[in-house]
Amino acid sequence: MSPVDIKQFTNAMRRAATPVSVVTTDGPGGRFGVTVSSVCTASAEPPQVLVCVHLGGPTPAALRANKCFAVNILDSRHRHVADSFAGRIDRWRQDRFACDAWTTIATGAPVLTDGLLVLDCELTQELVVSTHAVFVGMVVGLQSREGAPLLYSDQAYRTLETPGRIASEDIQL
Repeated sequence: MSPVDIKQFTNAMRRAATPVSVVTTDGPGGRFGVTVSSVCTASAEPPQVLVCVHLGGPTPAALRANKCFAVNILDSRHRHVADSFAGRIDRWRQDRFACDAWTTIATGAPVLTDGLLVLDCELTQELVVSTHAVFVGMVVGLQSREGAPLLYSDQAYRTLETPGRIASEDIQL
């Protein structure tokens, strides 16, 4: 079978709501981070997550070299963090980590001090799928707090107003 048309696929997939996350790493391969929308649980026992990172930037090579990463799931107060690590804010383009406060938990990967959910991971597997690398990591540290995740759907940030209801923001990317 042939795959569906790429434009048709991307237009359809933008309707899905996904949490906005910043994947970070630090170590011998350098300190890097990138905004991603593809993060999910790979296994609960043992606790593992997977993230998809575009192969076009320096982050995949750094993740491989550092053998660790942190998934920083953002809330509505962290739009500036998402935009910084997506390269959309000029003043933080040279040092994207200057956009907010960071610390470390277990691996040395930078974690957002007041992130909604932070998963600190040791890299266990990688799979290259076309334009992206899928990294799987064992969760060796975490921090979590109450709040609602920042979502991305239909080319805009969105937030949960009340359970089951998504509010649209007038931020177009």
